[in-house]
Amino acid sequence: MRKYICIVVTLAIFVSCEKSLEFRFEEKGGKLVMFSFLTPDSSFNVHLSKSVSHMSVDDFERIYDGNITVYRNGKIVDDFIFPFDKTWAYRDNVVISEGDIFRIEAYDSGEQSISAETRVPYSVPITISDTVTIEREQNGNGKTPMLQCKLTIPDREGVADYYQLLVFEELCVVTAGDSVCKRTEIDYSKTDPVFYVRDQEGSLIGGLDFGGCFSDHLFDGENYALTIYLPVQYVTAPASSGMYRKIFFLLLSHTRQYYDYYRSRTVAEYGYELPLLDPIRIYSNVEGGLGLVSAYSISADSLVFY
Repeated sequence: MRKYICIVVTLAIFVSCEKSLEFRFEEKGGKLVMFSFLTPDSSFNVHLSKSVSHMSVDDFERIYDGNITVYRNGKIVDDFIFPFDKTWAYRDNVVISEGDIFRIEAYDSGEQSISAETRVPYSVPITISDTVTIEREQNGNGKTPMLQCKLTIPDREGVADYYQLLVFEELCVVTAGDSVCKRTEIDYSKTDPVFYVRDQEGSLIGGLDFGGCFSDHLFDGENYALTIYLPVQYVTAPASSGMYRKIFFLLLSHTRQYYDYYRSRTVAEYGYELPLLDPIRIYSNVEGGLGLVSAYSISADSLVFY
């Protein structure tokens, strides 16, 4: 009898502890999404779509009834129906110049409306002030020949500037007096202090590469000599005759909006595989929806190797 009671009690314990919990995930999506990245002397561009649920396999939902209105310095310069069969709309009739203020408004037939505003930054010139080949320690793998490049940036006093340094290689073949070039981006060594992560971005992300984005926090209003290192294979003359190699240093002057968006997106992507990291909210400056409307200007200098 005692054995029977023990069996009954044991079964009751297990049965009573087993519960079915039903979770109902909220389907989120359907918000208007707008992106636009404007630069002087280029076509006006804009993307319009709708957000999708986190359970969806699609990146976005197309808009079939969207309308875009573009304001430049307070005046309407374009108004058009967004092409439903395109991911981006390009409008050659909209002139973009440094210092312009653009406001983009969009709406659909479901009475959703969104808007965002940005100012086109003024470019800041970049110049190559010095280059030298050195032996440099690389990730504990011994010393490696590298080209040390010092780039001068004359930062503007009293203005918060946000930059991105991109470096490209162009390998060109000269044929019949013309050049055919192939361009590839160079992943350069980002050890200059301007690339270090600021305290407010957290201690877990010290090794992140923010794609060459940085601010003038350390050198506001000064001529700053930024130092980077390139592998020597990029800065030698091509082995074949009739070829030459050009290294472009592009300094993009961004808005604060793009700077916040790019860095928050990089941190969020880093945190996807870290379950203990709180979710990172990706920056958006689109009122009533999601996305980013921003602008940038470009200055450049280059090295040529024959």
